[in-house]
Amino acid sequence: MIELDVLIVGAGPAGIGMALALDKQREIKYGIVEAGRIGESFRRWPAQTRFITPSFYSNPFGLADLNAVNETSSPALFAGEEHLSGEAYALYLAALSEQHDLPLTEQCKVTAVVRIDDGSFVVSTDHGDLHTRFLIWATGEFQFPDLQPFTGAEHCHHYAHVKRWDDFPIGQHTVIGGYESSLDAAINLVNAGSQVRVLARSQSWGPDSAADPSLSLSPYTRGRLNDALRSGNLEIVLGADVMAVDRRSSDDFHIIAGDGRAWNAFYPPILGTGFFKGGGARQIEEFWDWDDEGRIALTEVDESTRTPGLYLVGPQVRHDPVIYCFIYKFRQRFALIRAHIADQMGIDPDTPASDGDWGPFGNSDCCEDCQC
Repeated sequence: MIELDVLIVGAGPAGIGMALALDKQREIKYGIVEAGRIGESFRRWPAQTRFITPSFYSNPFGLADLNAVNETSSPALFAGEEHLSGEAYALYLAALSEQHDLPLTEQCKVTAVVRIDDGSFVVSTDHGDLHTRFLIWATGEFQFPDLQPFTGAEHCHHYAHVKRWDDFPIGQHTVIGGYESSLDAAINLVNAGSQVRVLARSQSWGPDSAADPSLSLSPYTRGRLNDALRSGNLEIVLGADVMAVDRRSSDDFHIIAGDGRAWNAFYPPILGTGFFKGGGARQIEEFWDWDDEGRIALTEVDESTRTPGLYLVGPQVRHDPVIYCFIYKFRQRFALIRAHIADQMGIDPDTPASDGDWGPFGNSDCCEDCQC
């Protein structure tokens, strides 16, 4: 059985970013396991989907790229664009892993987690068992869509299962939901030549919408939404709390709202209704305390209130009133967790460690293979 101080489960931005933070603490022996490939969730994005937060190479001025997972890298410089595709971002994460030689195993699925008497964990995978003193869960949420938000949702296409929007037939489509994924679906369908109706409970982009970008539509999406509305091919119906979809035939779908309104659709409706509350943390739900809204209770250092030694990183982290669901938000937590683990191991958390060569990710000391 492999012995570790820390095991990270998941190799998305949270897992890779956390690993880079631990890498600065040379005394900590850690490893990363990933059920698919590095950045697997991003590789599964629809081909037209882009980051709503812009990347900008401002590192020389002391401002990290909003979508970077550590201080010295820049997805914008790596990919040569501001609003990266999912595939481009996954390649950025993979390049970081290779550059820093992270101890990572892909295609390694966790099958069981057991906490033993001394408070450490035995983590079973399809590559064998691992024994770790601390466990960091970084499994994200995109691969865990909410497929049953209402009766008959199985007749719909969920945003998370779309490969390309131009694979959809040109015609009249209905999208259910009123936030980023639903409006991105509508915009891309309009751009492909279709007419689209959006059924939304409320408006997340009006003058009274929340200032927190975790709760309101991003400026990037708002601008694209305005273009789609000006085309005349997008209709938005507000106050539509969809309760059921009834499939009457292969080309007849009946959509019913709570207030009695109903709409017919020729093509299966598209769900932009979000992801399963708790995301991948539900895989080990017995190790967390959950509130009535499906949120995970954490200590001030993002440790499980039920299971000491277990930490959560990524978009599910929340400390009222802050929702850490963007990369530039949740990356702030990496150093906090590293310091807490180091303290428990009797290691000075402030031990300096060089970040090494930034290589093709951003500074003037580029490696000889740099393409920037």
